[in-house]
Amino acid sequence: MAELSQGVGIVETALTQEPPFWETFEQISIDNWPVWVLGRAIEKAEGVDELKQYIRSRFWFTYRKNFSPIGGIGPTSDQGWGCMLRCAQMLLGETLLRRHIQRHFKWNIDDKSDVYERILAMFFDEKDALYSLHQIAQMGVCEGKAISEWFGPNTAAQVLKKLTIFDEWSNIAVHVALDNILVRDDAVTMATTYPPEDAVKLIMENGKVDKTLNKERNGSSSDWRPLLIMIPLRLGLTSINECYLSAIQGFFKIPQCVGIIGGRPNHALYFVGVSGSKLFYLDPHYCRPKTATTAKPFTEQKKTTTKEAPAAEARSDDDGFSKLEDLEPLPSQTSDFYTKMDDATYHCQMLLWMEYESIDPSLALAMFCETRENFDELCENLKKNVLPSSKPPMFELLDRRPSYWPPFEPYMGVNMKIELKEFDEIENRDDDFEVLEL
Repeated sequence: MAELSQGVGIVETALTQEPPFWETFEQISIDNWPVWVLGRAIEKAEGVDELKQYIRSRFWFTYRKNFSPIGGIGPTSDQGWGCMLRCAQMLLGETLLRRHIQRHFKWNIDDKSDVYERILAMFFDEKDALYSLHQIAQMGVCEGKAISEWFGPNTAAQVLKKLTIFDEWSNIAVHVALDNILVRDDAVTMATTYPPEDAVKLIMENGKVDKTLNKERNGSSSDWRPLLIMIPLRLGLTSINECYLSAIQGFFKIPQCVGIIGGRPNHALYFVGVSGSKLFYLDPHYCRPKTATTAKPFTEQKKTTTKEAPAAEARSDDDGFSKLEDLEPLPSQTSDFYTKMDDATYHCQMLLWMEYESIDPSLALAMFCETRENFDELCENLKKNVLPSSKPPMFELLDRRPSYWPPFEPYMGVNMKIELKEFDEIENRDDDFEVLEL
């Protein structure tokens, strides 16, 4: 009990108070070594401390409050509905770390590069940050999801596919494989097709067209765009089928693994590793105030005064609560714009795990292939090691589309200007969100 009390004092949880969460504060006992985390084997000789440090180095995006209203009149917090959106941010953040820095990135609070800061700034809770909660939520409207409506894994994958079109600096392609089938030719087509330069334009809030993203294509002479593959799956009816455990274990061993978004029903988690039947994860269900600085990297230090944010209410239906929760506003304060940002709240100090049998069967696997050679290696690994380890296999891997399928058309954006502005109106709907996505 003393350890539990100490754990409660360390962290204030927003909605996650079930016993499995609190048990993670006790000294964890790992019987199955090595532990596999995002394609890396952590050996027993390295110990739990190395495991904690490696998971701590991943981005941890959680609920925030007191950010500017989404769409101008929408919510000022995502507490109670944004957990899957935050998990999508974490998965994409890991992908961008691999894209721009290195695969086994290690975070050092006292030594952060400009590239790292630039990546993190893309996820700030600001209207003009490309991968902000604001942009993900508003892009979800295109997928039929109202603002503050809970996402499932497939919706999250589709939104990332659409948003990454704007990111010419990273220049990644996102392929979402549907119907439990990954078609090799389709993925190659996606990775070797470039969006036309006039497919999208970014109009910022001052009405000017932002052309910087269109000019920052990474200087590679290769025809291959780094490829993020996402495979939404349903591995059971009401609970995950035990037969897939060995396949999930094998998935975390492949070098291209960038994790799984899933969790429990309406309670999204980002799974990053496995040891036996234990899955390690990052949990977005912890609400903090919006980051005090709205600085972008590379800016000079200066002073500014932030205005008091309005109080907000958040639904928490997705965690089994029916009540509304009041979120207190932040007082007016003076804050610095930092060139070296304070990013401690974006890295988790806790080691969290849950048993495989507790996972919801609706989830999405994610793999990142920076080169064509990486992709070919992935396909061979899936074919020889991962897919044969469960019967039936988690999904099918085909070389080409069946003849009776329509031709594959890679998503390349739209021939229209996309305004990154506030919506004039927010669609208010009382429909129940989808608990499960097939």
